[in-house]
Amino acid sequence: MRKLTSLVVASLVMSATVPAFAQTQSYTYTSASIEINGHATFHPDKFVANGTTYMPIWYVMQTLNQVGYKSAWNGHVWAVTSPQSTSFHLNAQTGHTSIEVNGQIAEVDVPTIAAKDPLSGVFTTFMPIWYVQQLLNNVGITTDTWNGTTWTIGTASGASTKTSTTTSTPPTTSTTGSTTVTQEVMATDMWQTFAGVNWDINSHPSIAAVGITPSATTPVTAGDVATYLADWASKAKGVYASWEPGKVFATGQGPWMPYNLQYEASSDPYTWANINGLFQGTDVSSASSIISQTDVDTILSNLQWWLTGDKVVNGVSYLHVPFYSNYGAWLTETGGKGVGNGISENNYQSYLADETRYYDQITAKVVGTTIDLTLPNTANSASNMAWDVVDGVWEYGGWQSKDNRGGKTIQVPNGGPGLSIDTATLNPDMYLEGFQIALKNVNGAPMFTQPYDVGMLQYPSN
Repeated sequence: MRKLTSLVVASLVMSATVPAFAQTQSYTYTSASIEINGHATFHPDKFVANGTTYMPIWYVMQTLNQVGYKSAWNGHVWAVTSPQSTSFHLNAQTGHTSIEVNGQIAEVDVPTIAAKDPLSGVFTTFMPIWYVQQLLNNVGITTDTWNGTTWTIGTASGASTKTSTTTSTPPTTSTTGSTTVTQEVMATDMWQTFAGVNWDINSHPSIAAVGITPSATTPVTAGDVATYLADWASKAKGVYASWEPGKVFATGQGPWMPYNLQYEASSDPYTWANINGLFQGTDVSSASSIISQTDVDTILSNLQWWLTGDKVVNGVSYLHVPFYSNYGAWLTETGGKGVGNGISENNYQSYLADETRYYDQITAKVVGTTIDLTLPNTANSASNMAWDVVDGVWEYGGWQSKDNRGGKTIQVPNGGPGLSIDTATLNPDMYLEGFQIALKNVNGAPMFTQPYDVGMLQYPSN
């Protein structure tokens, strides 16, 4: 995902507000730079269309925020709060986006294009830079030049045109020289990612609704990121526990059990997130690690991977244990409410962590009438783990099979009802069955981006 994101795309990512043509039109992107008061801050990708340069407007929102101008986006109206009044008005009559300053319309019918951002891989809104320049020049941004590559923005000397939260210098830098990211910016980035995912989401709580108040000045740590994610999940995810005594027998639906780390691979937010690969490919080494700007894209990409259960690189799907609640497994295995197999919670989490790491190494590629499924070798797994892969009447492994450790690429027939990839421990004193992840077949192709766990009574929405 992007390096420094704002709310500008929260309602746009893969939503109905994205024009259909924008999803098929391709553009040639080149890198640009934004400098604020002589400091390079952002490096967005831009493109030229209809004879003018288009820039993703969320960068501009971050720019305005850094010099004291708050703004918000609802998918059609960009509302800017300026410390000074303006009578500026421009009617472009060529688009569908409006810009408001202090509640008054400043620009209407501004042309915008929703296109895929190369940095994030999702659709966002791009606007001609000329219209943005007109806006900035009328809300107190006194220096504004564009040379086709670098956009230089300056503010008037003194604080009369700024709010008390103005920052005219970029964030602090880490020891590697990469710009760090504040708690507020990182949380906003994460919530934008959440907004673009609808699979297995019970609700879309706001940042405030989950009970966190990220700082606009404090650098964000890996522990902060993991805590934000756990707090979000506690409001956004969970399971209707049909195992509970209070279930509604007419529907078979039990009471709602919110997502809770007690039921997952670790009760510690950072450890849980790290097990699930959130910091994979970054310089993060502990919960106290400061997140640099160069880490943000990778973390958000990993978050998207976790939320959807799949990422595609050069035609190969890299699978991920889907982000669902393991309440049912915890209840069954630990006897959390006086029933179950009696596995200690420590062993339960240890085994779940082990099987998560192995499952997240699976790759899949559809090749004609088969699926090349590469399973990592679990012979040395701490949980003594075995694979069981089923697609209709076809099966690999199983708990009694002599060949169930993986370490190979198997050819699964493509065209059955869909894959089911199950894991379990073979230890005689442990009964944990880790995952029963199914990948439904749709029109002759497995739906890797909407996995579900039949063991947890989770089924695809369609």
